[in-house]
Parts: sequence; C-alpha cells; structure tokens
Amino acid sequence: MAKGLTFNGIRNSKIILLEGRSKPPFAQRKHEFRKQDYGYRLKKTTTEPLPISQPIGFVVDGDYNALELRDELTNWLITDEPASLQFDDEPGRTYYALIENSIDDFSRFAYLRQGTLHFRCPDPYAHGDTKELDVEVPERSFIITGQTFTPWTVNVNFTIATNKFEFTGSNGLYLLLNYTFVAGDRLQIDYVGRKVFLNGNDLRPAVSMSSNYVLLKPGEIILKASHDCELVYDERYY
Repeated sequence: MAKGLTFNGIRNSKIILLEGRSKPPFAQRKHEFRKQDYGYRLKKTTTEPLPISQPIGFVVDGDYNALELRDELTNWLITDEPASLQFDDEPGRTYYALIENSIDDFSRFAYLRQGTLHFRCPDPYAHGDTKELDVEVPERSFIITGQTFTPWTVNVNFTIATNKFEFTGSNGLYLLLNYTFVAGDRLQIDYVGRKVFLNGNDLRPAVSMSSNYVLLKPGEIILKASHDCELVYDERYY
C-alpha cells in the first residue's frame, strides 16, 4: 500500500510518498561560548529548526488536471503558522512544520508529476503521545517519557475551599499561588507563556504567585501538590 502524509489535519489521497526522505537524526545545535582565563565556558545553546525534505509524486489526467492539482496542493500546503505534519511510516509522531519551497519545480513524466516538498519545523522535535499524570496529595513518583525536555500544563479541579495551591517537582519545578479558591474552581497553569487561568479567566493580575518554571526532563520525577491535580505533557523525540 502506498504511503502518504497528513498536513494541517488533511490527508490528500492523491499524494504518494516516494523514497528519499531527508531528515537529520536531530536538529542542529549551536553553542555560544564565553572566553575566560582558563578557556571557554558554555553560555547558551540554541536548537535550530528541523528541516524535512520529502519526495512525492502524483498522477494527472492531462495538463488541465495537473494545474487543478497544483492549485489544490497550494491551498493545502501554504499556511501562515506551523501546522501538524504526520507521515504514515512514522506512526505516533507529529511534527509542526511550514512548507518552504514552491511547487512549480515538479518534474513531468507523461502523466506522472514528482518533486520534493521542503518543510521546516520551528519546534525541532517530533511530538508523541500526550500523557496525563494524576498527582495525588501529598506526592507521587512518575517516569517522564520521551527523549528530550518538554513543557507541561497543570490542571486542578478544587473540591474544597483553600487559600493557596502549591506544586513542586524534584527537578526544581515550583509553583505557589496565594488566592482564595472555592470548591468547583478550575485552575490551569501552562508552562508555555506562563499562563494562569481560573475558570477560563486570566488570573495573573489578581494572584500572588511564586514560581520556578522549568521544563520536564525524561526520567524519574517526584511531584508534590497541596491538592489533587493533573500534569499534562507531550512526549518529545529527536
């Protein structure tokens, strides 16, 4: 059975994946060093966007139909923001990519059109399964799965009134929110953007908060909470 791809939630059955996909084992990493008397010290490491090149082919029924399919591909592949990209032969992996090249360079062989799609992923990792960890008071030990650091979300459905919520991890993660919560309140804290929502409303202007936001690292972690809650993260792979 021919392999295909899904982009931006759409699978185009006319597209067939050809051999020759180019994707490095991991995205390029650039290191910035600071010179010191005894040598150099690593100042910062930046992970570059991940490039993916995928040869594809499709069959046309004449030149007019080829133009129609080209327009269809353009409408499908050009997005203003990174969109989800999945390959049939990489089950359980999702990339977030933008198309880079035009589609006017496809070769013509009678009724076959073929060429290469060049994607670039600003988020340089493949996303795997979404994990939901139930953190029970006072603490629980978990194994964070995947290959590399990943952001997270904490969800709390308060069953009792309390004047604070505290959440810590053995990796240095620390959150303390001083606020009058009541039974039925729904609290969400996101690593991305340092967002804090209560019942769908931005709580940051009203809450007193101490925090140390750190990414989750694959491996064992002990999580402590002042109220039963849920930690959600996506597995990330090179």
